[in-house]
Amino acid sequence: MSKKLSKLRISFTTLFVLLLFSGCGNYVQFGGKVTDSDGQPCTKGYVVFSNGKVSSRGKLQSDGTYKLDSLKDGDGLAPGKYQVYLAGHHEYVGSPNGLVGVSDIDVKYESASTSSLSCEVIKGGHFDFTVELKKKK
Repeated sequence: MSKKLSKLRISFTTLFVLLLFSGCGNYVQFGGKVTDSDGQPCTKGYVVFSNGKVSSRGKLQSDGTYKLDSLKDGDGLAPGKYQVYLAGHHEYVGSPNGLVGVSDIDVKYESASTSSLSCEVIKGGHFDFTVELKKKK
């Protein structure tokens, strides 16, 4: 292999590593609390922040709180505007057709495009919100 080609590979590798980690220092710790419309904490699943390019999630705790993770636990997210939704909040129960996901939370909160939740992530901020329960039939 020629020296020129070898130097070019090293340059591309260096550039890739620099681009990969260039935003890491800009993360801010961010979290909040999720409750349902009855005032009870939501304790299953994840809160997801997404802007179409990047996303971060925070696992809901037993008291309804969450902290966002991007690359490692609790490291936060880069400041900016994000759509917010819930993922993995279903409880799976057996049925004649196999496992079925069951949730009391309105299905609109399962997608960034339907949740109508948005947030601007800033240093020292937090995002608490309430989700509606499904209407009883």
